Amino acid sequence: MIAVTFTILAVILLLVLLTVLFCMRTAKKLLLSVSSRKALDVWPDQYKLPYENIYFKTEDGVLIKGWFIANPSSEKTIIFMHGWGMNRGDVFKDTYFLHDLGYNLMYFDFRSCGESGGKNGSIGYLELKDLQAALAFLKETRPFACVSIGLYGLSIGGVAAICEAAQNPEIKCVVSEGAYYSFRRVVSRWVWVHYKVPNFPLVPLILHYIRRSLPVNPEQYSPKYNISKIAPRPVFIIHGRYDSAVPAAQAKMLFKRAGEAKEVWLVPGAKQNKCAEVGGFEYKQRLMDFYKQYL
Repeated sequence: MIAVTFTILAVILLLVLLTVLFCMRTAKKLLLSVSSRKALDVWPDQYKLPYENIYFKTEDGVLIKGWFIANPSSEKTIIFMHGWGMNRGDVFKDTYFLHDLGYNLMYFDFRSCGESGGKNGSIGYLELKDLQAALAFLKETRPFACVSIGLYGLSIGGVAAICEAAQNPEIKCVVSEGAYYSFRRVVSRWVWVHYKVPNFPLVPLILHYIRRSLPVNPEQYSPKYNISKIAPRPVFIIHGRYDSAVPAAQAKMLFKRAGEAKEVWLVPGAKQNKCAEVGGFEYKQRLMDFYKQYL
C-alpha cells in the first residue's frame, strides 16, 4: 500500500513538474527570445528609395535600429511598426508607396527583432517603450518632421500604436492591423492553436511566468483598455477575416470600443499578417485615403 501511494505521489509530482516546465518554456517563447530573430532581407534601395540608417536607445538601454526615408519638403511623418517575430522589412515592402504622397517614413525593429538589440520582447509592453524611444529620437533629431505624426502598426505594432496614441495627443491618427483585443485572450488563443491544451490551469500559469519576466502586468496595456482614449483622433482598424491567431471578432470588439472617428475593414480571404497581400490595390488605396484625410 505504501509503495502504491509513493508511486501515485511520484506521478503527481512528475506531472506538476512537467506542467511548470511547459508553462515556463511557453512564456519564454511568447516573449520572443533573441534566438527566434528573423534576419532582414528587404532594404529601401531595392525600391530605389534613398534612406538613412538610424540608431537610438530606449529608456532601459536597448539599442534600436531602423530607417528614416525623408521627404525634405514635408512636415508629416508616419512611423511604422512590424508584427510579432517579424522585422521592419516585412512592413516596409507593403507601405513604402506612401512616400510618394509626400510623407517622411520611419521604420524600426522592435527589440530582439531584426537588427535591434535586446534579449526579449513582450507582446506589447516593451514594444511600447521602443516606440516611445523612436518618437523621442524623431523629435530630437528631426523636429521639422514632427508637425504631424501618424502611426501604423501590424500585430503587436498595432498594440503599441494604440497604447501610445491613447496617452500622446501629438499622434494625429492610427492605422492598426491585426492587433489583439486583450493580452490574456491572445495568450490563451496562441496556446490553444499551437498546443491544443486546456485553458485552465495552464494559461493562468503561463501568464504568471510572463508577469514574472516583466515589471508590470501586460494586460493593462491591452488595446481594449486604451483604444477609446484616442478619440476624437481617428483610428483605422484592419484585420484578416480568416486570421486564426487573432480572430476577426476581436477587431469588431475593438471597433465597438473605439470612439469617433473610426473605421474598420475586415479583409475577405486574408489570414494573419496577409491583409496587404490579399487586399492588393484596395489595401493601398484605403491607406492612402486614410492618411490623406487625417494626417
